[in-house]
Amino acid sequence: MRKATKELALCSMLAALSVVLLCLGGIVPFAVYACPILASGALLAVREECRPSYAWCCWAAVAILALLLGPDKEASALYLFLGYYPLIQPKLEAIRQPVLRWLAKLAVAAVAVGAMYALLIYVFCLEAVVEEFAGTAPWLLWLTAALGLAVFVVYDILLRRFTVIWRRRKR
Repeated sequence: MRKATKELALCSMLAALSVVLLCLGGIVPFAVYACPILASGALLAVREECRPSYAWCCWAAVAILALLLGPDKEASALYLFLGYYPLIQPKLEAIRQPVLRWLAKLAVAAVAVGAMYALLIYVFCLEAVVEEFAGTAPWLLWLTAALGLAVFVVYDILLRRFTVIWRRRKR
């Protein structure tokens, strides 16, 4: 009983931290993409310390609260579509061949971000996103997508290193 209470308290605190970080994404304009990454980074501690069911519930609760309370729907949607990555990263790390592992990781990122923007543009018709894409040159959109994948690669490397640090400090 005591372990379950500790896990629940940790999940609750980190979920609250994640929601606050996602709400900051709407206040600071350049943090639209940084805040979902930081918020999903909090799932690393949840993944390492709690049961998988608690970790997935924590991600779902943060995603729902961010969509309801967050001022920037683009940052909230990015967390919804890619914030679960720390939870699936160990499964992707289990792929033996490095080329296939990186292709799988990049495919997860590209499909998640593509699905998010398709949903924002075609289903929810967010005018700000539609106007931003209409006023931008196509080559700049492709460059932005490539830079987004580069940021994702850095994020993946940092998650692996923080996992190693977390496990060493745990011992």
